[in-house]
Amino acid sequence: MGLLLSAGISGIAVGLLYGMIGFAIVMLYKSTGVANFAQGTLATLGGFVCWASMTDLGLPLWAAIVVALVASAVLGVAVYFVVIRPRPSAGNLNITVRTLGLSLLLLAVMEWRWGAGAPYRFPAIVEGTGVQVADFVVPAQSLLIAAVAAAIMGTLWALFRYSNVGLSFRAMAEQPDTARLLGLPATRLSAATWAISAVLGTVVAILLAPSSFLAPSTMESYLLFTFTGIVLGGLTSLPGALLGSVIVGVVSNVTIVALSLEAGVLVVFALLLVVMLLRPQGLLGRPESVRL
Repeated sequence: MGLLLSAGISGIAVGLLYGMIGFAIVMLYKSTGVANFAQGTLATLGGFVCWASMTDLGLPLWAAIVVALVASAVLGVAVYFVVIRPRPSAGNLNITVRTLGLSLLLLAVMEWRWGAGAPYRFPAIVEGTGVQVADFVVPAQSLLIAAVAAAIMGTLWALFRYSNVGLSFRAMAEQPDTARLLGLPATRLSAATWAISAVLGTVVAILLAPSSFLAPSTMESYLLFTFTGIVLGGLTSLPGALLGSVIVGVVSNVTIVALSLEAGVLVVFALLLVVMLLRPQGLLGRPESVRL
C-alpha cells in the first residue's frame, strides 16, 4: 500500500508537468484554434539550449536555465511570425499541419546536432533524497516539480484574473473575434502566447531531464500523455487541462507500479476512450453550441 501511495504522489508531480504543457496547448488552442503539435520538440530544444549553455559555454546551471528560458521566449515569438501568422486565410487545419511540420523539422535539427551522443546526462537541480512521510519517501525532485508547477500556475492565474494584460489574454482566449473587434492588439497577444507556451515547455523539459536524460525525442511520449490529459479534462478548459493531466499522471504511475508499464499505457487510453464516449467535451469542457 505504501508503494502505491508513493506512486500516486509521484504521479501527481508527473501530472503537474503534463498540466503545464497542457496549459500552454490549451491557451494556444483557445486563442487561435490551433493544436500545437510542436510543443514537445520546442520544449526539448529549450532543454538542449540549457544543456549546451553548461557544456559549451561553461555557464552554471541556474545561469543556463535563464539563458534557455529567454531563448525559448524569443523562439516562440519567431515561430509565431515565421510559421503561424503568414497566410491566416489558409485555415486552422493548414496551420495545425504547419506545427506538425515544424515539429519534424526541429526533431531533425536536434538529431543532426546532438543525436549521435544521445542520451545525455543532465545535472540534478536539487540534492537530497526527499522528505519522509509515514512509511515512504517523497523524492526531492517530485517536491521541486510540485513547487514550480504551483508557483507557475498561481502566477498565471493571478495574471489572467487581476491584470489588464491578463484580462486581454482571457478575452482573446474566450472570444477572439470579439476581442479583435474591440481593438485589442491581437498580433502582440498571440506572439506573447507563443512565447509563454515555449517557456512553459522548456521549464518542463528541464525538470524532466535529470531523471529521464536528454535526447531529441525526450518529450514525444510525454506530449502523447499530455494530449490525453487535456482531451480528458476538456480541450477548451484551462483548469480541465490541469485536472486531466494530473489524473493521467496518477493513474499511469499507480497502474505501472501495481501491474506493468504496458498496463499503465492501456489503462490511460481506455480511460480516455470511456470519457470521450460518456462526455465528449471532457470533464470540465463546455459542449460546443451549433447555430442552425
